[in-house]
Amino acid sequence: MDWWLRVRRVPAVGVGLAVCLAFGALADSIQVPVPVVVGGLSFPLPLPFLLPLVPVCLILYGQARGDAAVERTAVRAMRLWDAGFMALCAALVLAGGQLISVMTNQVLAVGMARNFLGYLGVALLLRPLAGPHVTTAAVALFPIACAGFGVHGGTPSRWAWPLHEVGSVAGFAQAAVLGAVGLVVAAVPHADFRRLRAAHPEA
Repeated sequence: MDWWLRVRRVPAVGVGLAVCLAFGALADSIQVPVPVVVGGLSFPLPLPFLLPLVPVCLILYGQARGDAAVERTAVRAMRLWDAGFMALCAALVLAGGQLISVMTNQVLAVGMARNFLGYLGVALLLRPLAGPHVTTAAVALFPIACAGFGVHGGTPSRWAWPLHEVGSVAGFAQAAVLGAVGLVVAAVPHADFRRLRAAHPEA
């Protein structure tokens, strides 16, 4: 257990989550102007919507430090520990964002929690295909790409959920589905996916 905590950088992830929640409460009015590719304007992206990238990238970094070959031949519960830890992080961020919103009236904290769930899901779905390093870069650029290509007339497209208003049901639903499916993928050994592809080569 101590080895897992050290390799996965669990204390650093905890600090990243705390910083994310703290700055999410303090930076409600700070916006980052992102150039829009079509239209020549810029989209004001709230800083709390970007903050979840910090703990998500720390999670990816910690999991990339493990020896995949050793972990595959060791206790299979390792992937379940990782998935359980990430599910706990998601629950803490969702609860913390809601608590901050109620106590401070900083409503963007809820959107910050939503984006954490969505960014984590995107990372977990992309990682088996692209590897941890490419995934980290892609996830970090994802909200910028959403703002650059997913804004028309100052309004985010339906698929650009990281930019949606806090009360957007569609935005939360997309992030929640991505997070849930990503956690399932993280919990299933990659060997199982290879066996499924071998059994269904036409897929």
